[in-house]
Amino acid sequence: MVRVSAEIQKETSVRVVFPKIGHFWLDSGLVGLKKILDSVDKDITVFHRGEEIVLEGAAASVQEALEKAYNYLVGHYYDISTKKQLDDIGAYNFYYDSKQNRFFSFAKKKSCGIAEIIYNKAPRPTGSYIKWASKSDKKVEIEYQGKKMKRTVVRLPDSHAHLQENMDEFLNKNGLDVTTSGLLVDGPYAVRPKVKIKADSEVKKTSGHCYLCGQPSDVLEEASQTTFPLITGTSGVLSFNSMAQNPEKVCWKCSFIGKFVPANGFYYTNGDNIFTFFPYASSLEKMLNVYAPLHEAETKDPNYFYNFDHGIGGYFHHSFEITFAFLYTLYQKVVKKERGNEEPVVLDWDRFYALIIDKAVLEFFVMHARKEGNTFSVKTLWPFRETDYFYRLLHRLEQGGVDVKEFLRLLVDFNQKNENTTLVRNRICERILKKRTILDLVESFVYRAEKNYIKPIVDFLLIYEEEIRKGDSMTKEEQDTAVALGRRVGTAVARSEGGKKGDLFALRKVRKKVDFLEQINRLQFKLGSEFVVPADLYEGRLTDQNFDEFKQFCMIAALNSYNAAMNESKKQGGN
Repeated sequence: MVRVSAEIQKETSVRVVFPKIGHFWLDSGLVGLKKILDSVDKDITVFHRGEEIVLEGAAASVQEALEKAYNYLVGHYYDISTKKQLDDIGAYNFYYDSKQNRFFSFAKKKSCGIAEIIYNKAPRPTGSYIKWASKSDKKVEIEYQGKKMKRTVVRLPDSHAHLQENMDEFLNKNGLDVTTSGLLVDGPYAVRPKVKIKADSEVKKTSGHCYLCGQPSDVLEEASQTTFPLITGTSGVLSFNSMAQNPEKVCWKCSFIGKFVPANGFYYTNGDNIFTFFPYASSLEKMLNVYAPLHEAETKDPNYFYNFDHGIGGYFHHSFEITFAFLYTLYQKVVKKERGNEEPVVLDWDRFYALIIDKAVLEFFVMHARKEGNTFSVKTLWPFRETDYFYRLLHRLEQGGVDVKEFLRLLVDFNQKNENTTLVRNRICERILKKRTILDLVESFVYRAEKNYIKPIVDFLLIYEEEIRKGDSMTKEEQDTAVALGRRVGTAVARSEGGKKGDLFALRKVRKKVDFLEQINRLQFKLGSEFVVPADLYEGRLTDQNFDEFKQFCMIAALNSYNAAMNESKKQGGN
């Protein structure tokens, strides 16, 4: 009877449809499912139609294809060993294979990266399990081939006593200890989230509607963090409302594709924090098309701390600075193109258009989660929709000779400690991503951080402010006058015998235009011929309305010129 049912299922053709539902998390999982299905052997047809992925074939073949895809997913994202775990041979576990009548050791396993947010539970046996008849309370010293070692001593029950000698030999030979409460048989431990797969074209008997996609389904399960991290699950719901009777449920499709999100995302970890980035577009075709080029930037870290390498160096602690570094990585490794060994790398405008603009605008959803005990708590989630602007800005900066990596490296304040060292950099990156002025933050930073070299910061600032201030109240001419004045002030203070760095701080302290001009006159008298005031200053370029920004531009340029002149003086003195 079972054989007949299997044959009928195999011959019955079904069509299983996974639609794009406009939810960044599940749509990312849908892309991940499609790409993994493309990579596994299967006896079905998988194609993209409009805003959905369709699987067609015999019911048994569709079921098998989905199971293969899931096995691939688990093996590459959930049930993995880090380099640290692989190198720690003494911590390996072992199991007995009854078919081969031999023992095998295996490294510890865990889920990593985005997969750890979804499912962060201990591995479970994949085969059967035989409890020890006895186990020593502490490690016992034993001698093996003339060497002394310590390990936990266990005894198998009578039903498997014939394996005792071989097991002890295997443990001693490989230097393994017993850390389990029983013998694993026919399979190791594995990290494997539970899923339900039902390869069927139609819903025959509706059990309800899915909380996420809204579709009717005959296979529902309770919504939890394994489907979407912002869903608290039954225990969380009941802890806030003990009278809750019916926690939300999701269909098997949403639960299933929610596990495939790691295949499409990028991540970067720092301690207990993980920062994730998910490419997104309103068009499923666009999301599928950009998958391959974007993942050219993917890096395989042996310990799974990240899957992209920004190459900037140092530590990144906060959401916006890491987002900047991620987007910059894509720019360097995906959007630009090589033109030859001797020619500079330039923006590939064709690829830029295909990636960012064609069919639909490419966006990124940015999520920051923190590990708290055995679960992850999502701290921030926001969309970045200014991809076009950001890459055009980077192109403009590089055309202007700005070293963006050096700009980011110089924004670290070593007068601070731990995460605070990059707090200002994070605020500056936030402003840049949101197309807001960074002038006040930069001016405050360069005077407080006590850096002797700030040229890349100044170069970045001048081009960036010009780009975002188009149509702003402060004109480019006014900005140029402020910068020119600052350069003359800084150079004159450095070169004059009567000048000192405190003169810059005195000028920076003034709060009114009239006091600023008086201080400029004092410097002119003090520094003599070394300092010539630009005529533009007295021709209406400095006003009460633009005074604060004018002074900030001026003081940043002054400090940069002062540092340059002092460094040049030291070089000449050394010669």
